[in-house]
Amino acid sequence: MDSRTRILERIRQAIGSEDTGGDIEATFQSLCETSTDAPAQPDLSPEDTVSRFIAEAQRNGAIVTELEDLDQVQPWLQEQAKALATPPTLSLSPWVTALERDWAPLQVTRSAPQPFDSWGLVRAHSAMAETGTIMSLSRECPSGLLFLVERLVVLIDRQDIVRFQEDAWDRLLDGQRLPRTVNLITGPSRTADIEQQIQIGAHGPRRADYLIVESLTR
Repeated sequence: MDSRTRILERIRQAIGSEDTGGDIEATFQSLCETSTDAPAQPDLSPEDTVSRFIAEAQRNGAIVTELEDLDQVQPWLQEQAKALATPPTLSLSPWVTALERDWAPLQVTRSAPQPFDSWGLVRAHSAMAETGTIMSLSRECPSGLLFLVERLVVLIDRQDIVRFQEDAWDRLLDGQRLPRTVNLITGPSRTADIEQQIQIGAHGPRRADYLIVESLTR
């Protein structure tokens, strides 16, 4: 039995197919056409969806804070900046810039973020409870802003938290023009490529804050 036949036999056994025909091409075609049930997904209520997102995001290293409205964002930023000797510079996504709010004591910059003392304030398009992942669209937030800052602060409308990744893609494809880039972010940047030791901030922000706001309606 050659290697291809062995592979097909393992596939046949894995999916429970009874096709044992001698024609290897016919067997391959039959296996390709064998239908299987879609993977079962748990039924999550809106409350369960939010709590699941928070749990998964925290498990991935993100810091999650729940706020009532946009007016609480600036005091939260101010409180966070108090612990620092030097107030960080703040880069804003286009959606946040359009709010025309005062973000003092943080100094807003239009320059490219620097490796240190730089924060980014952006809004997520969707947040996925299944994995604690956020989806960001390039037309709403430049990709560089997500990866060049030292600390990423993400505003999440509670209504934008969905159950699964499929739900997020459905929202994106619902009659909208596709963006050039879709970024999926799961917590702060990390890698274990260096001597199998976890390194935080290797390819992006060292810290990720998710601010879940009851409503981001301006």
